[in-house]
Amino acid sequence: IRAFLNRYFETWSKRDMEGYGACFAPEARILFIARSGEIVSEGTVDFLHGQKLAHERSSFPMTERPLEMKIQGDMKVAQAVVTWVLNKGAKEERGTDFFTLRRDGAGWRVVSLVFYGE
Repeated sequence: IRAFLNRYFETWSKRDMEGYGACFAPEARILFIARSGEIVSEGTVDFLHGQKLAHERSSFPMTERPLEMKIQGDMKVAQAVVTWVLNKGAKEERGTDFFTLRRDGAGWRVVSLVFYGE
């Protein structure tokens, strides 16, 4: 699971949207909690499109790396809490991802993700 989560962050940071997209189950839901408290909910296709646009529109290369991972579960379903740091040029942002993962024939996949930045 730790290797899967590292690949999740690495593919995003390398702008490998195909590899990043492969980390998600097609039916996954992604929820972003804005600073205002508003919850934005998206399916996989819309979320991945937004991530691709974020990279394309950024003035600086963006990289994200995990700082700490807490993982629990079994061989079928797992939950992970990952604190991370996002670098946009000299600017740094921290946040937390709450993953629910499912193991299928191809490995682990995100079935739900709730995240926020600080």
